[in-house]
Amino acid sequence: MRRRRTTMSSGGGASGGAAGTMLQFYTDDAPGLKISLNVVLVMSIGFIAFVAILHVMGKLYFVRKE
Repeated sequence: MRRRRTTMSSGGGASGGAAGTMLQFYTDDAPGLKISLNVVLVMSIGFIAFVAILHVMGKLYFVRKE
């Protein structure tokens, strides 16, 4: 059985090459839109609320039509 190296590689993690590519998304040098986690949370909760409101409005409209 081979022994594992105890020093960290340049990838930053024990998973090898996958860690190097995943860390690329969370650096300041990565291109694209930078959104904080709070904004993502508020947008997703807002989307869920919007779909729920549309669902209720659809039910009410269907009942009124009959």
